[in-house]
Amino acid sequence: MIKYILGFILVVAIVLVAVTIGANNDQIIAFNYIFAQTEFRLSTLVALLFGLGLILGWLITGFFYLKLKVKNMSLARKIKRQELQISELFSRDKATQ
Repeated sequence: MIKYILGFILVVAIVLVAVTIGANNDQIIAFNYIFAQTEFRLSTLVALLFGLGLILGWLITGFFYLKLKVKNMSLARKIKRQELQISELFSRDKATQ
């Protein structure tokens, strides 16, 4: 539980730093897309790109977390199956003696 609280505090701190840095940049810049061009304030562009990076990072982390979770469940089932096979072998071995 503590690691979740510390993670939340870290994310809030990073967001606050990004907002503070972005609030001091009032310059207007041209942002070129592939097909178009738009003018943004630098603070808005920094906040948007920071937010997109944060979301992308969470999505990638979530994907790998789920992948490991599925692998862990698969290995746990395999261990249970092997434990049942071992217990059956021991019970047969004791029955024959």
